[in-house]
Amino acid sequence: MSLPCVTRGVRFKFIVTKGLFFMSFSSDIKEKLCKARYECAACALWETAGALLFGGSATDKSVRFSTENRIVAQRVKDDLSASFGFDFEIKAGTKTYRIETDDVYACENICGGILLDGGIPFSCCRESFARGAFLGGGSATDPVKGYHLEFDTKNRDAAVFLRDMLSGDDFSPKLTERKGYNIVYIKDSSRIADLLGYIGAPQSALELFTVQVEREMRNNVNRRVNCENANTNKAAKASSKHLYAIKKLMNNGKWDKLSDTLKEIARLRVQYPEDSLKELGEKTDPPIGKSGVNHRLNRILDFANDL
Repeated sequence: MSLPCVTRGVRFKFIVTKGLFFMSFSSDIKEKLCKARYECAACALWETAGALLFGGSATDKSVRFSTENRIVAQRVKDDLSASFGFDFEIKAGTKTYRIETDDVYACENICGGILLDGGIPFSCCRESFARGAFLGGGSATDPVKGYHLEFDTKNRDAAVFLRDMLSGDDFSPKLTERKGYNIVYIKDSSRIADLLGYIGAPQSALELFTVQVEREMRNNVNRRVNCENANTNKAAKASSKHLYAIKKLMNNGKWDKLSDTLKEIARLRVQYPEDSLKELGEKTDPPIGKSGVNHRLNRILDFANDL
């Protein structure tokens, strides 16, 4: 892609919405991206291309860009100025921030300057294109709720180009369609974090990693607690069966028919109803293992079941 030669300025309308916006995870990422620096002279142009193709449109008759974020709009305005040398007029609107022009000269220059027919040879420019695409049509789920990052555009060719470009850089994105939009998306948390760093938001990547670590720690704790609760419930259920069987043998005059080893384990079970099989085995004389305790208690259950 070559930078178009521009010899005169064109005045754009820059329409601004008055209002307050909730700072979502996506908005926070975009504002961080707006602080990214260009690595080469062509980076601003490629960022412009990504922003227009994913957040608006560019033809030889009209150029449109729309966003809800004032800082993003300012970044794209600066990108257009740096890339094409046009002057911009800023005006307030009602719903969104928009950059638009129908000036034929400007449209032809911009449209011709963001063609995707030759690929992007330099890594810094590929990063800039992906950054612009996220500024224009990107969103990311708050990592507290899940892991999902996507780029939305109505331009099928732009979506395929971005997917292939990111695939070449080992991000393995998927492409789908939803309500008339082409969606390039990633669901793997580590790849999302890598991509955030790739496009210029390493702080957001760190935030995602932090949330991921905290979530894994909570999940591990919950799994251990659930496992311990399950084991406790299982042991309590088994203990109640043992106690019932022992009481049944005593009430039916069958206690004296038990061997000394079975009486010993029965007394220990009654005395220590919450102990595990291992703990009961450590209290016998001489101590026995879990399997030995289990065998003796099962014999008591068998005697009780025969009554």
